[in-house]
Amino acid sequence: MLARLRRLAAVAALATTAVVASGCKNKTNNAWVATPTTAGAVDIDADPGALLPFGSVMVANLDAKQISNSTAGGDLVALSERLLPFAKEIDFEIKRDLDRVYVGMYSFSGADLLAVMSGRFDQAKLEAAANKGLNTPFGVVVASTYGNRRIYTVANVGFTILSPKTALVGSEAAMRRALDRIQAGTVRREMAPWMGEWCTQQGYAVLIASDVTKQSFGKTVTSFIPWIQGVQYVRVRGRFNPDSSYGMSGALTYPDAQKAQQAASGFQSLRNGLMSMAALKLLGIDPLVRNAVVQAQGNDFQFSTVLDEKQTRQMIKLLADWAGSGMPALPPPPSTTPAPTGGGTTI
Repeated sequence: MLARLRRLAAVAALATTAVVASGCKNKTNNAWVATPTTAGAVDIDADPGALLPFGSVMVANLDAKQISNSTAGGDLVALSERLLPFAKEIDFEIKRDLDRVYVGMYSFSGADLLAVMSGRFDQAKLEAAANKGLNTPFGVVVASTYGNRRIYTVANVGFTILSPKTALVGSEAAMRRALDRIQAGTVRREMAPWMGEWCTQQGYAVLIASDVTKQSFGKTVTSFIPWIQGVQYVRVRGRFNPDSSYGMSGALTYPDAQKAQQAASGFQSLRNGLMSMAALKLLGIDPLVRNAVVQAQGNDFQFSTVLDEKQTRQMIKLLADWAGSGMPALPPPPSTTPAPTGGGTTI
């Protein structure tokens, strides 16, 4: 899953080469408005998270400014801009031009994702670059039209610019669901309330909430981490501290307190196992496990850890080297399982 997010982040940089659609947009009181076919006008820039279609198994809110301005964040920016060899040509800089990214994942087993990017997108420069024809590290960009908007697709990933402040990038299926909602005038927040509350916390550069009841972890994951089986909800948050370290905390919610306690015990066994520690050290993430604090609190397995600058860069390199692929998949039907009762973590 993290590999696919890394790949999406790279392709997000390529989204800056899209041409904005000329129809169905009007500028009113500094707000870009889409005129739908059946309902009221949609303010494209008002609430980026509302542009994510229904059915997310995972939602993330990423403060691109905090991430790119951190010491370790520079590695992520450099990686993304290396994958965009013509960044200078279109005068696009992630650190300068990208403010925030909302990500919705609709399948753990495939690559059905959508990201809503908030920032500044120079239409004239993007149009000029697109008119010249674009080749990317992922293949040739193919232009098409859907929902009265121009979509540019490469390697089954599409991107389009909705306004000078808002852009979409993601799998073709997710893109079309988002554009259908805009055209029909039915844009509204459709993520679970607990997801929305978790992902709008202040002071965190990274906020992630996932409803695992919709799709379980694969056998590969559960065979290596057996105590993760049975998880219902996942909440993760992270922020950069003044000393350049990165703090991360969160919780995994289980059906009952006994399973949460078993997960805490299982993690302790993993951390204390000499063979596991040796393997993790080879991967460069031994400090992450060693510094972790865990506890069982009700139905939650709660955790926290702090990574210094070097450790954070090691983690970024590990994720960047991870490769992932998969075909887009349709989202599962909505779950009737209630949201986590605690709604947060005490760590």
